[in-house]
Amino acid sequence: MMNEVNLLEKIDILETKIMALLELVNTLRKQHEELTVKYKEKEEEVHGLKQEMEYLLGEKELVKEKVAHLIKCVEAF
Repeated sequence: MMNEVNLLEKIDILETKIMALLELVNTLRKQHEELTVKYKEKEEEVHGLKQEMEYLLGEKELVKEKVAHLIKCVEAF
């Protein structure tokens, strides 16, 4: 009888630990999903910033060319 009680207590402890692990797994899955969404958002943000940077670098080159042209015009004057 004492062995049966001890065995039942051990089974209860195992069940409690398993339930706690299942809760932890569910929590980690939710966190993973949230982080995946945030990661994709950041990837899109980085992509947008790269495009903006390329555009601004192109504008910078145009401005440099215009300034160089203006300097030549002033020097020729």
